[in-house]
Amino acid sequence: MGGVECAVCPPNDISWDRRNGALGSERGNHASALAMEMPDPARSPSIGMKLRAYYELTKPGVTLMVALSTVAGYALALPEGIFSVFTEGHGGRFLATLMGTLLTSGGSGALNHYAEWSSDQLMLRTRQRPIPAGVLTPYQGLLWGLVLCFLGLGVLLFVDFLVLLLATLTVVSYIVVYTPMKRQTPMALYVGAIPGAAPAAGGWIAASGLGWGAVLVFLVLYFWQLPHFLALSWLYRKDYAQAGFPMTAVLDQSGKRVAWQILLTSLILLGVTFAVGHVVQASLGFMGGIGLLGIWVLWEAFSFLRQLSFTSARRVLRSSYAYLLGFVAFAIGARL
Repeated sequence: MGGVECAVCPPNDISWDRRNGALGSERGNHASALAMEMPDPARSPSIGMKLRAYYELTKPGVTLMVALSTVAGYALALPEGIFSVFTEGHGGRFLATLMGTLLTSGGSGALNHYAEWSSDQLMLRTRQRPIPAGVLTPYQGLLWGLVLCFLGLGVLLFVDFLVLLLATLTVVSYIVVYTPMKRQTPMALYVGAIPGAAPAAGGWIAASGLGWGAVLVFLVLYFWQLPHFLALSWLYRKDYAQAGFPMTAVLDQSGKRVAWQILLTSLILLGVTFAVGHVVQASLGFMGGIGLLGIWVLWEAFSFLRQLSFTSARRVLRSSYAYLLGFVAFAIGARL
């Protein structure tokens, strides 16, 4: 299942070349980037390079976020406790849910790479991804994505029909709706966050069926993505402008609209997380821990509003990473 932009968690900010030791600062020096050596078409990539490229197509950072949110949703839906996964017959169901979700997420990522490889060539932080860099062909990316998606949906078929339906809608909305929508309107961010949040709800539904808890964990992951990717879009606004993406950070030169949206969505995030805690009757430890992390996110959002800078935007990203990891940890801890 996909997510925003290379939604959801560290979204491949680091290019293919940098991971292989050829690219410099994440901030992107335009002069050096234009001068960096492009792949030699006459030199065929090694098997090792291709294997790493196939791995990269799955968007590992996004897939990690998907896995964590699925585990959190599943854990929170178990009133008997997390260990009931092994004692109450949930083990196979849990593993199938996680495996199917990971496969569909990786497949969605590969299909997104295929759909956007031409525009990826125009952006400094994406032009060295496997397909635009020439390590893999677009056809290979398409085939890899389809295989992973169908394998994942096949696994989820044995979990629950509603989970299968949710995963199918997630893949379709990410590739067919969100991906082309990115070139049309800044509202694409809010649409793309829907497939990014669906795995958390899928985890809950797989464990205990559809209910308010599934809706609330969906909202937690939905609103987690918004401040995270708003900050990311501001950091890379020049790249997005060059590639023709009408992000809010591109259209609003002052940056104030982005900053206010980050602050507002961070506040809503904290509220819906407390609502989840209430529904699952979480301990004071859960509420207190999430409260502290939420205050940190709000503080960084307010700091970004006061002073728009690379440093303050990066702090928003760091606090959002911590919030997600904390939410997963407290979700599991609440069911120990």
